[in-house]
Amino acid sequence: MSFLFLCAIAIPVPAQTAKHAAASHKPEADAGTRNQLATSLADFQGNPEDAALRSKIIALAKSLNPPPPIPQLAQDDFSKAVAQLSSASAPDNFETVAQLFEQVAVQAPWYADAYFNAASAYARANKFDSARRNLTLYLAAARPGIDTRNGDQLRRELDRKQALQFQQILQQFAANPTDAARLHVIQLAQAMGALPEIPEESRGHYVMAVVYGNSATESADYERAITEYKAALLSAPWWGDAYKKLATAQTLAGRYDDAISSLIFYQAVAPTDSRNTQDEIYRLKALGQKTADEQAKKQAEDQKHKLVLEQKQKERASADAMQYTVEGSWYPVSAPGGYFVGGESNPNCDYSIRQGKKGWEIKSNCTPAARSIDNVEVQPRQLSFRLLGKDKEFQYSQITVTLALSSNGQILEGPAVTYDKSLFPFANYPVRWARRK
Repeated sequence: MSFLFLCAIAIPVPAQTAKHAAASHKPEADAGTRNQLATSLADFQGNPEDAALRSKIIALAKSLNPPPPIPQLAQDDFSKAVAQLSSASAPDNFETVAQLFEQVAVQAPWYADAYFNAASAYARANKFDSARRNLTLYLAAARPGIDTRNGDQLRRELDRKQALQFQQILQQFAANPTDAARLHVIQLAQAMGALPEIPEESRGHYVMAVVYGNSATESADYERAITEYKAALLSAPWWGDAYKKLATAQTLAGRYDDAISSLIFYQAVAPTDSRNTQDEIYRLKALGQKTADEQAKKQAEDQKHKLVLEQKQKERASADAMQYTVEGSWYPVSAPGGYFVGGESNPNCDYSIRQGKKGWEIKSNCTPAARSIDNVEVQPRQLSFRLLGKDKEFQYSQITVTLALSSNGQILEGPAVTYDKSLFPFANYPVRWARRK
């Protein structure tokens, strides 16, 4: 039977008013109870959210015979709400009409028909929690002898519509399982009074998850259990025990943030266990923070160690560069009287090899004035240059020197080839230079 028909049977003159007219010949009820009702009504209208006070007023009204009359303002507002109900078509319209009937019930909390029509309008607006709340108030306010089968019919229709809506939302969640959609499914499941049965598919994944979790020996082993628990919750997102066991597996895997999220959903499913669950969330937050601090400390130590290694590598590279390059200061170690002056004990006469803006060059404070060094060329592990001019000891016009760097980078050694005036090679002599440390 449609809600339109259910609403229509409540539209006639309120049952309480008719009952009051029929029972006008009965003796006046206790004046003290009526005074208590009036006082409670005044208090309630100042605080219409007080459910306990509303229940008290309903009980007082039901104890009076004849019943208290419905105020004229409440009757007028009831008629206005009925008129709007007949023209409503969209869910928002029905919700607005339901709120008007609730306002009527604030003026006369014992007005059963106001609650019934509010429940009917909320049902058509798909506001099932509000519909059930008003339906409960309707049954509480209905006086003995009043036929409340319309309330039973409305409850069955609510169950049917709510189950249909739940299946639609569940299908949407399976296609896009966001946290918001999951919470919506949980809220709808709880609003149904009794939680839906767990699908067989979910139970299969759940049992597999328990087996994997019980056989796990290290954190990585719990990942299979976590995957199966999540699969179970995909088709039964209202399953509290699965959330709790999922949180345990995530905790053992060291995934504290994920475990906290699972426990938050468990809280939504099982609010009666909220205290213990919240304490466990606090514990996981502490473990997560402790783990994060340890990881941050380790990362800092690793970074420090990395910087030390990089510095050592730079120093080693610098040392290697000194060993495997000809750049630096050198002194001759060949026999006295050779082409080059100086020696280990005479650093002032060292031969400085440097790369300048115009290329490589060799300089020495002790180079004989009669000779010059040019044509300096540097190749990997090799140095070559030319001595030009002549002096008293060596009358040759040109000397070409080619030196190779030793494997340890500390010795330059090779021949010095002498040429006569016609640039014919005349002879060669060994040259040996050592790196000044």
